[in-house]
Amino acid sequence: MLDRSLVGRESEPVTVEVERGAIRRFAEAIGDQNPIYEDEAAARSAGFAALATPPTFPSVLAGNDRFRQSLGLDPGSFLHGEQSFEYGRPLVAGDRVTVRSRVAEVSERPGPSGPAELLVIEDEGRDASGALLFRARQTLVLRRG
Repeated sequence: MLDRSLVGRESEPVTVEVERGAIRRFAEAIGDQNPIYEDEAAARSAGFAALATPPTFPSVLAGNDRFRQSLGLDPGSFLHGEQSFEYGRPLVAGDRVTVRSRVAEVSERPGPSGPAELLVIEDEGRDASGALLFRARQTLVLRRG
């Protein structure tokens, strides 16, 4: 049973740089061949300051493994239920992003094979001035048995 006292628990901030190579590898992994993810000139002509990131790229930045481990949860016991993103502005290569994670919800819902426990983690990425770059919300489903 998930401990409801986890709600509100936050990670320490982690600052990461959006790297060109990471953007290219991510775009390749998801099969998106848009040139704005590989070619600086194409990205600039599309209005970006540098290589742009695919829309789901914040999932790479939001994976604060140390925070998730501090919750005392076995990562192998969860299934990815859903994920959503909100954006303050597009991320580009060279951005320095400070990410903080927070447990937003712990709940139980009926499922086809019995009750399912859900853990919702929200991640926020902000730039050096504190402006919101993205907010990601991930729902994890606890596997029983």
